[in-house]
Amino acid sequence: MARFFLPCVLVLLSAQTTLSSGVFELKINSFSSSRGVCGFQTRDCQIFFRVCLKHSQDVINPEPPCTYGTALTDIFGADPKSISSSAPIRVLFHFKWPGTFSLIIEAWNAESAGVGSTDNQNNLISRLATRRRLTVGEEWSQDVDFSNKSELRYSYHVLCNEHYHGEECSAYCRPRNDTFGHYTCDETGSRVCLEGWTGEYCAHRECSHT
Repeated sequence: MARFFLPCVLVLLSAQTTLSSGVFELKINSFSSSRGVCGFQTRDCQIFFRVCLKHSQDVINPEPPCTYGTALTDIFGADPKSISSSAPIRVLFHFKWPGTFSLIIEAWNAESAGVGSTDNQNNLISRLATRRRLTVGEEWSQDVDFSNKSELRYSYHVLCNEHYHGEECSAYCRPRNDTFGHYTCDETGSRVCLEGWTGEYCAHRECSHT
């Protein structure tokens, strides 16, 4: 019995640690550089982008660690069409969404076809470091940056994952209709009892009055 129980506990703990309360998504809409995105490389060079989220800082340090998370795009061609059609960058977070944060966006040349690395600083094309405030919601915020002799247009938003609610994605509520409760969830994560049920977890039948 003990041999069977231990693996089950480990699986449950692993599942809990991999759950995230929300996701920050950033979409690169366009990118160009007066120095040329590819520098001296061939016209079919490839690039990728890195996003780093940090706690809010007056003076943003672009170096690791990325305290709120980091992610890379796939590697794609440096032409405008490939850049605009690239998939959003997704950074999962496992904490209350802070609202205000530091955002770092870097554009990198891929060292070779299909190989992306941020170890060689010579491959760094441009870096944007800014502080932003963002509330949870479906709507995309639009922004543009003209620094570093480049133009970067991007959009971003933050969403709560399934069963997480509220302005910070910190209220957990999963609808259920079983022996442990009978309820749905509102936008704030509060339980809303199904008809005929009452109590904190909606587990008690309401008394009928005739």
